[in-house]
Amino acid sequence: MLCAGLLMTLYVSLQVKQSLDAEASRRFALVSDQVSIKIRDRLDAYALILRGAAGLFSISQNVDRNEWRAYVETLRAHLTVPGVQGIGFSKVIEPRDLPRHVVAVRTEGFPEYTVRPAGDRDLYTSIIYLEPFRDRNLRAFGFDMFSEPIRRAAMEFARDSGEASLSGKVALVQETGRDVQAGTLMYFPVYRKGAPLHTQEQRRAALIGWSYSPYRMKDLMTGILAEWNGGHGNSVDLHIYDGLHSEPAALLFDNRESEHIANAPSSRHQRRVVEFNGRQWLLTLDPTENLSYLAAWSTLMGGLTLSGLLFWLMRSVINTGMNANRIALKLTQEIQQYADQLKIIFALSPDGMVTFDDQHRVQYVNPAFTQLTGLAPDAVLAQSDSEFSRQMARLCLPGAGLPALSTIDGTGPITRHVIELDNASHGVLEVALRESLAPGVSHILFLRDITLETEVDRMKSEFLSTAAHELRTPMASIYGFSEVLLTQELDPASSKEFLSIIFKQSELMASILNELLDLARIEARRGKDFVFENIPVFALVDKVVHEFKLPAGRAAPILINPDAPLSILADLKKAQQALLNVLSNAYKYSLTDTTVRIELLDSPPDASTAPVVGISITDQGIGMTPAQQARVFERFYRVDKSGKIPGTGLGMSIVHEIVELHHGRIELSSTLGVGTTITLWLPAAI
Repeated sequence: MLCAGLLMTLYVSLQVKQSLDAEASRRFALVSDQVSIKIRDRLDAYALILRGAAGLFSISQNVDRNEWRAYVETLRAHLTVPGVQGIGFSKVIEPRDLPRHVVAVRTEGFPEYTVRPAGDRDLYTSIIYLEPFRDRNLRAFGFDMFSEPIRRAAMEFARDSGEASLSGKVALVQETGRDVQAGTLMYFPVYRKGAPLHTQEQRRAALIGWSYSPYRMKDLMTGILAEWNGGHGNSVDLHIYDGLHSEPAALLFDNRESEHIANAPSSRHQRRVVEFNGRQWLLTLDPTENLSYLAAWSTLMGGLTLSGLLFWLMRSVINTGMNANRIALKLTQEIQQYADQLKIIFALSPDGMVTFDDQHRVQYVNPAFTQLTGLAPDAVLAQSDSEFSRQMARLCLPGAGLPALSTIDGTGPITRHVIELDNASHGVLEVALRESLAPGVSHILFLRDITLETEVDRMKSEFLSTAAHELRTPMASIYGFSEVLLTQELDPASSKEFLSIIFKQSELMASILNELLDLARIEARRGKDFVFENIPVFALVDKVVHEFKLPAGRAAPILINPDAPLSILADLKKAQQALLNVLSNAYKYSLTDTTVRIELLDSPPDASTAPVVGISITDQGIGMTPAQQARVFERFYRVDKSGKIPGTGLGMSIVHEIVELHHGRIELSSTLGVGTTITLWLPAAI
């Protein structure tokens, strides 16, 4: 009953509202029609005035200034058709007649008269009559309207058609800088008396000028809509645009401009087009007063009140039964929510979970258990705990399997066991068993993947062992030779030799420690301290080559630079460090009489969409086997095992880390006994 009452109330209220909207839209459409008709009628009246002015020339051989003034004053246009800025005549002047024309007007008492703007043109026109000849209109005296494209287009249309024409939006020469308004002009052609006017060519040949009127749009519309403003003008927002598009640049008139209204079009928005001899004005009209929906609101409130009374009457009858049903439903929903939450927890948990029923049989396994062990639920469900333990043991490496669940105490502190799976991934799992207090569930088995943690611990141990081994060798030398110097009397030459060895080994230890610290800082900060900038590659390589201390007797590297300049987006110091390490290795592992070549490369043929720049360093050294190439970026790995070539085995690891943090890559090409080429590809600066 409530829904039916509300729907009926809503339907009736909407019908009342739609009726009000329809009536308001109809009335506003009528108002919009009246406005467009008034504007069109007034434009036709202005055209008749200009046609009459043109007729003056057809009955008088030579219309002078006094005749023109008398004609305009007789019209009393400011009373019959208010809004007209003036009524004037613009004369056609051939270039050969221009000097004579200027002299003739000046002799009429206008010594400063000239045709504006100055300059050579194929045809001149000049405003010689404009009444009333005072105030703003004096600024137009002598102006050549044909020199301006918008005015010329309207003048040419009037000349060729023989009809009145309107110009586009212009700034009138009458404007003084204050209260500037958009302007437009109406033209009517004036032809030579008695000339044939049947064709366009005849009309062009017979043209002697134009009768015209300039209109300031605000003044014009105020005159046209004076009576309408008194009735509806205060409740309508009217915009007039030159053309058929409501663009700000084409706005001619806004009757509420001073109020700065910028609302979106209303539901009663109206558009009208006023066409005048090919010129179209778009009128957009919106009501500014809100429509009263009092009748609709009254209908709605009355219907809601009646529907509410009926609802409460029915509700009081069935309230007891509804409350009982509601309580039961709420309890059911809460239980279902708890069950759903548990299902979600089990399903989304990254840890494997296995529950056993009160008969110690597998009751449920979650998806994570299947992912960790590879066992499908069907393979373990309903198994006893002993069968489950044996199946898990078969999945593990010998000696690293799961003990029998019956031997694990699930009531005391949680005991954790580590098992290692015998599969391709060799996953390491931490297993814990816990007794359940829930009815129907005896135990819960938890499995957590600790493969990554185990691998990290192993890598830490290996790294510490390798670092200790690398530091122990120079430390043993320092310790041994220091002991000899302290316990034995040696000649100066031997003492100096021993001290030199101690110094070199200390220098090696310092180098190892510094490079270890570099690696630690790079890994810890992950490039956060890098300052990326556009670096010209040639300048970068040239700086590294000049700062590199060449071994005795070795020639400087040969630099091959492409024609086009290349730049990379990189951290300057880190890029220098990487290049220096590669260049140093190139000299260390090559013979004295060989050369080292550095080549700058643009993006390779198989480059991805992201452009890169390559720096290739090639030596003619000892080269590497494929097995050595696979390990060249490992820490402390050295190709030379003899110890004759100095180094820490960390340089290429640092290069690898720096290039990775630049989102670049390293290409390595080497042939044993021939040489090695290492190319660093770094992001190109765009």
